[in-house]
Amino acid sequence: MDRTGWINRLALAIIGGGGVAPFIAACSEPATGAAATVVAEESSERKAQSAGDAGIPADSPVARRNELAKAPAKPLARTAAKPVTETYSASVPPVLLAADHAQLCKINVGDAFPAIALPKVGGGNAKVADFAGKKATVVLFWGPDRWMAEGALIDLGLEAAAFGGKGVGFVGIAEGPANEKSDGLIKSAGAVLTQLADVDGAALAQVGERSLPRVYVLDSAGKVAWFDIEYSEATRRELRQTLAELTK
Repeated sequence: MDRTGWINRLALAIIGGGGVAPFIAACSEPATGAAATVVAEESSERKAQSAGDAGIPADSPVARRNELAKAPAKPLARTAAKPVTETYSASVPPVLLAADHAQLCKINVGDAFPAIALPKVGGGNAKVADFAGKKATVVLFWGPDRWMAEGALIDLGLEAAAFGGKGVGFVGIAEGPANEKSDGLIKSAGAVLTQLADVDGAALAQVGERSLPRVYVLDSAGKVAWFDIEYSEATRRELRQTLAELTK
């Protein structure tokens, strides 16, 4: 048989799914050398499998491969990207943080919020406790250079309008000394909330680090009921759910 004939028969054998053995068997010329070795190995494995692996040495490659094929697949161990860190109650959204974000938080659900006193933007001094509501208090830490700061300020203004008359107090804490940029954001948001200035970052350091804006909701006892960092659409939704629950 010439080279073209061998190639054609090999292609037919592969397309048919039979492997090398049928290809050799279909040829008129006997297999020799490497081809004969492959045929012998395939034939041995096929016979062993059809006979229930009878007679195959336990330490042979064929036995090991068959054992692996029979073994049930082990389920993959999965870790939640944002595991639940704390839950205030069944009706308040759980706090979900990735492991690296959790390391940036020094207080969690159920912890007493620190006693923070700061200068007010525009003059004077005040404590966060001065703005506590009878049912809940919302504290927003934000920085003028954070891209979600304006959105967070506007949203809290809306929440203040919705829940301010239901026993909820609101206060903002701006990162760094007051400047034109922070003043501009406060004005564009409607200047609804009283703003304190965390000039040296000492206030933020008591609750965590970086990842602004971050918002905390305190219950009537001044303990953290819910919080989130790096303000987002999900933060807005869960903030409203928390306030609705605490003001029932």
